Order: sequence, then C-alpha cells, then structure tokens
Amino acid sequence: MAANLFDGGGDQPLSAWQGTANVFGPNAPALGYADYVVPDRVIATLSYRKEYFKHLATTISAFYNGATNGRFSYVYDGDFNRDGVQGNDLIYIPTAVQVQQMQFVSNTVNGVTYSQGDQRALFERYIQQDKYLRAHRGQYAERNGAQLPWLNRLDVKILQDLFTNIKGTKNSLQFSIDIFNAGNLVDPGWGKLKTINNSRILAITNATSIIPGGTVLPIYRLASANGDIITKTFRDNVSTASTYSIQFGLRYLFN
Repeated sequence: MAANLFDGGGDQPLSAWQGTANVFGPNAPALGYADYVVPDRVIATLSYRKEYFKHLATTISAFYNGATNGRFSYVYDGDFNRDGVQGNDLIYIPTAVQVQQMQFVSNTVNGVTYSQGDQRALFERYIQQDKYLRAHRGQYAERNGAQLPWLNRLDVKILQDLFTNIKGTKNSLQFSIDIFNAGNLVDPGWGKLKTINNSRILAITNATSIIPGGTVLPIYRLASANGDIITKTFRDNVSTASTYSIQFGLRYLFN
C-alpha cells in the first residue's frame, strides 16, 4: 500500500491542488491511497517448445495478468464544503438510520420521477450493493479508498517454425498466432473490463445555503448514469478492451 497527500495530477500546480479529493478543503490535505499504485497484482508466464521431424518446432506461451483495476474516490457532485472547487469533496457515508433522515429533492430521470422516499430507498440499496460503502458507514469516504473489481487477463501465443540449414545457416519460416484476452474467447463473461457508473453519487442542490454551524440541512439528488437513476457501482466496459482479439503473423528468420 502507498499513501500520499497529493497525487500530483494536473497540468499545473493549481489543478493538482484543486483536483485532490478531500473533506475539509485543499488546504487541509490528508493522507490517502496513491492513485498510481495497483493495489494487488499477480503475474505468471509459461512457455513450452517442442522440436520434431527434424525441421518443425511448435512453441506455446501464455501470459497471465490478474490485478485490481485501480482505485477511485466517492465525492459529491457540487461544492459541499464551499472551497470554490466542484466535485472534490469526499462524501459522508450515512448509516441506515441516517439515510432515512436525508432530504432529497424530486428527481426526474429518463421520464421517471423519483420522490424523496424513492431516492432514500435507492440510495440505501446502492450502499448495500457496494463493498466499500457498506464497510465504511458512519465515516467519510477515503481518497481513492474504493477499488475497481479484479480483472483477469490471459494472452496466448502459438509459434510454428519450419526450419532447415542452407549453406550451414539455419533458416526458419515462422507462423504466429497471438490471442489477446484468450479467456474471453472461451467465455464472453471472462476478461471483461468493468468501469465506474458514477463516482459522484449525490448532488447537493442547496450548497450555497449551507454554512458551518447553521441550521440549514443539505438537500440531495441521487445521481444518474447512462440515462437512468444510479443503482450499481460498476457496468461492463463495452469496448475492444473487454473482448478478445487475434493477430496472425509470418516471419522469415536467418542467422
């Protein structure tokens, strides 16, 4: 595990300072999980070559990479702590009792209107299905405290060599097949990348009316993702990153 005060992201000092998720403002940074460190990772390789019939050889190699696919922070959509920066305020994760005391503004998403009671129930279910939020109720979210799901990737390479000696020099004609994300070729559910639906799960609709020590309570709006009210942390990344691919090659070697 690696921790820091700032991740150093941004193209200038101001954006790096403003972009660091926090509770009490960018002038009061706290140690958080480093953004650029993979939490857990397993790497394995295997290769086998067999020569036969004096002029043929087959090589089969495999490379496995299993890893937690990164970290992220749960923040409010808006400027809750009034530090002048949008979307960098770590959320407070309420208990089940506190969820029922939260105030929500009516929210219409994709033609469906969600009442205060609807959003309370949906937010409670969202917390229950999220491993990190469920384990940290009654606390502020940590910077980069939440993790993306574990991703298994297996790449396979097959080489077929046809070789002979010509004037004392070995010459080889080599055919190759590379199968990237081979598990997805076997089962469409394997090797599938997950992405975050929306890490800004709560919007503050009356942030300008909230002052320290005041009596005005925050009024929330549950976030949406992909045109619907948010219900799950992750969704499938529907792209070439989640599918297998096959590459064919041909080489002539002489040495």
